[in-house]
Amino acid sequence: MPSGPFAHVCLLVKDLDAAVEHWSKILGVLDPGQVEQQIVRYDDFEGGEDKGMKWATFVSDHGAEIQFIQPGPGTPLGDRLEKKGEHVHHICLTTKDVPGSLQKLREQGIDTVGGISQDPNMTWQEWGWVSPKHAHGVLVEVAKPYMSKNDGKWYPAD
Repeated sequence: MPSGPFAHVCLLVKDLDAAVEHWSKILGVLDPGQVEQQIVRYDDFEGGEDKGMKWATFVSDHGAEIQFIQPGPGTPLGDRLEKKGEHVHHICLTTKDVPGSLQKLREQGIDTVGGISQDPNMTWQEWGWVSPKHAHGVLVEVAKPYMSKNDGKWYPAD
């Protein structure tokens, strides 16, 4: 589990396997702790209109994690990747109360995007988004805390 509320940075990539290979080398030198645990990986992930995504995360117990999404072709994220190239898609901050935190942000004049999302395969997890408008160009995911048990899957944080 990430060691604090700044959980991960997510990059949109064209080739998930190449990204994992390259970042394994980068992290092996600069943050070896992130390559000691099994990568959490899903080869068929979906969210909203984005189907057929591949997704992987280097797990970290001591800082923010590095995450990647390879979108499916012809999807909104696939079209974005084709238009903008590889780039940071979002950063993630965690909170135990996703709906309450997003509501507090809205009350303070911070724009949020969409409603609360939930993965049907991880019903404990929920997330929402802070608009890049008020985050100065970056999309911010607000999610429940999570952890890995070194088996390539996510679980609710203890």
